Amino acid sequence: MTKFVELKAKDLVLNFPQLPAFKTTEDIEPYKSIIGQKRAEKSIELGLKMNKKGYNIFISGHSGTGKTGYIVRKIEEYAKNLPAPEDWCYVYNFEDSNIPLAIPLKTGTANKFKEDVAEFIKYLFKEVPTFFNSQNYEKEKSKLMDKYEDEIVKLSDYLEEEATKKNFNIKETPTGEFVFIPMIGDKEMETEDYNKLTQEQKEKVNSSIGELRMLSVDIIKNTRKLSKRMEEELKALDNKIAETIIKQKISYLFENYGLNDKVRRYIEQLKKDIIQNIGAFLENEEQEKKDKELEKLFFRRYEVNVLVCNSEDKGAPVIFADSAEYGSLLGKVEYENKLGNLITDFSLIKPGCLHQANGGYLIIKAHELFSSPKSWEALKKCINLEVINIENFKHDVDMLPIITLNPESIPLKVKVILLGSNMLYSMLLERDLEFEKLFKIKAEFDSEIENEENNICNLVGFLSNYVKQNDLRHITKAGISELLRYSSRLAESRNYFSASMSKLMQIVDLADYYAASEDSKLIDREHIKSAMLETEAMHGLVRKKVLNMYETRKYVVELKGSKIGQINGLSVSNYGDCVVGQQHRITVNTYAGKKGVVNIERETEMSGSIHDKGIMILSGFVGELLGQDTRISFNASIAFEQLYSGIEGDSASAAELLALLSSLSDIPLKQSLAITGSVNQKGEIQPIGGVNEKIEGYFDICSIFGLDGSHGVIIPVTNVDDLILNDKIINAVDSGLFHIYSVASIEQCLEILCDYKFTSRTSPKLIKEIKDRIIQKLTRYNQILKES
Repeated sequence: MTKFVELKAKDLVLNFPQLPAFKTTEDIEPYKSIIGQKRAEKSIELGLKMNKKGYNIFISGHSGTGKTGYIVRKIEEYAKNLPAPEDWCYVYNFEDSNIPLAIPLKTGTANKFKEDVAEFIKYLFKEVPTFFNSQNYEKEKSKLMDKYEDEIVKLSDYLEEEATKKNFNIKETPTGEFVFIPMIGDKEMETEDYNKLTQEQKEKVNSSIGELRMLSVDIIKNTRKLSKRMEEELKALDNKIAETIIKQKISYLFENYGLNDKVRRYIEQLKKDIIQNIGAFLENEEQEKKDKELEKLFFRRYEVNVLVCNSEDKGAPVIFADSAEYGSLLGKVEYENKLGNLITDFSLIKPGCLHQANGGYLIIKAHELFSSPKSWEALKKCINLEVINIENFKHDVDMLPIITLNPESIPLKVKVILLGSNMLYSMLLERDLEFEKLFKIKAEFDSEIENEENNICNLVGFLSNYVKQNDLRHITKAGISELLRYSSRLAESRNYFSASMSKLMQIVDLADYYAASEDSKLIDREHIKSAMLETEAMHGLVRKKVLNMYETRKYVVELKGSKIGQINGLSVSNYGDCVVGQQHRITVNTYAGKKGVVNIERETEMSGSIHDKGIMILSGFVGELLGQDTRISFNASIAFEQLYSGIEGDSASAAELLALLSSLSDIPLKQSLAITGSVNQKGEIQPIGGVNEKIEGYFDICSIFGLDGSHGVIIPVTNVDDLILNDKIINAVDSGLFHIYSVASIEQCLEILCDYKFTSRTSPKLIKEIKDRIIQKLTRYNQILKES
């Protein structure tokens, strides 16, 4: 059997022999890429090159690793070699204004198209009055009107001649009809005169009136036909002039932008509408203010609403969505109050990030997207149908808009990259059946970076780049070593560094401040240490209060002598920004009975399932140790004294088993030592988490009451590679004031903890002696139970 190992100060110091040769980071080539994430890089590369539907990318990993900046740079670098997509605009639909038209334009021409159309409209306001107020126009118009008015006058004269022949006078009513009045000499016939006529005379008058009326009906019809023909010819004249005015501009638009049917069709409709409404471009100074407002609304039909204008020089677009709200992501239709009404039109359609990323890449933070379910469902629909639809929703005041729009959909070709956590990815796989079909590529960023030469060089290069970009002082080699130790501490392993670059950068920022306060030209080891201490203190209020509880004896702690059935266990409490290591007094009482091991925390519902499992494992170990030789009949109550918040985990199971064996064998355990580690049924000590915080927490507690050379901790041998301790502990170990033991079995723990005044000094004899003592006690318990 191997013996336990007491670690020396040299075993606790972490060095980096792989560091390159340099004096300061000024000598190091800056490194701007991601570090130690080859698997994730390969997955992203695959996702970018897969052009099939559904191969969108979900990138998982902890925040602060620099993955977001890397991903944006990586995709931008890839996208700049791809062709830029075409531009998109919304324009007025002259056939149905509630369905704005979406038109594609050649890459980079949308803004110019908008300017050219606006310039065209300005040109009309200038030229139309000039043409229509010209003498030539007035001449042609007068000539046409005179022509038809002469014919209308001739018809009127003919009717009057016929009426005169029949001795009738003609009067025209306000409705344009004719009234025929018979004459007596030069006088109009009155009713009395008519009544004096003979029946034959009356019939002759009435017959003449009927003939004249029939003639007047024909003349009225012909007059109206002439008037209509005159209006048509006047309109044709206006159209001809309008055609002359717009011909060159319309031809320019066709030649420069008419590269597809949709644009050509729109320009044709634009031309037709301008010709039909050419009179609107003539100024009328007598219009009221209200009419002016309506006029402005009318002319908005000739605007161009540019959604996206790309650039051929920049390649495919890469858009990082600042917000995942529906309107920000998929676009929206805005409304405005005009003349007391809530209205909208195509010019108030606003693009979303999806429009801007169309033909390229859209990067979204997953937690923001899924905090807006409406956005997620709409995004899935767009990806599945490969179109972007802008939907109208109720206003915040829960009132439907007066005018609703249903804009034409826009074809969509985009690769979506979601940034989220592994937990969120797992939840989506489980709860959303469409998710896996749409996001077939997963790139997982590790929270740790392997401690090897290439990664160390890249880390130093990353820090060199950071200080140069932010105009900070350069860091010495000793300072870099301290930063790497800090990174390993964050990763809780000597074999890895933390991938959280943001925490390293924070330390560098603070160290630069301390270097400046000392008027130092470089950031050295001491400045890094000062920054680390400041960061710890900044988040250390809880730790200070916990230590104060020990110092004032609010927490009862035994740090001297030996006691039966009592041991110091170690735990950690995570307060979000602070992890605090604590000592817990674990006590065990044993007595005659048949219940076996009773977990007081479990009985009071303060114990988690993992801790309960650890307690049950104790029974398995005791059963194998003793059950071959005697009947096991005892009651044992195990408690964490002064623990009121509940407990979870099995890192105290070794301590609990040792206290149980102590109570059963009546062999006292040293109270100056604390232990952390889980144990299996075979008595093997297994690794635990938070080993550094546990050791440092116990060291601080011991320091309060004074280190005398007897204090120390016992940890699993498998946790030795996780040790990155502060200088205070390393110095205390070096001077023999504090001890750190690594163990692999419960026997080795007993060898360290048992007081040699009561037991043998070697493991084989010790475990046999403990077993014999327990069997003697169990025999006595069995006798008691038998008698009872």
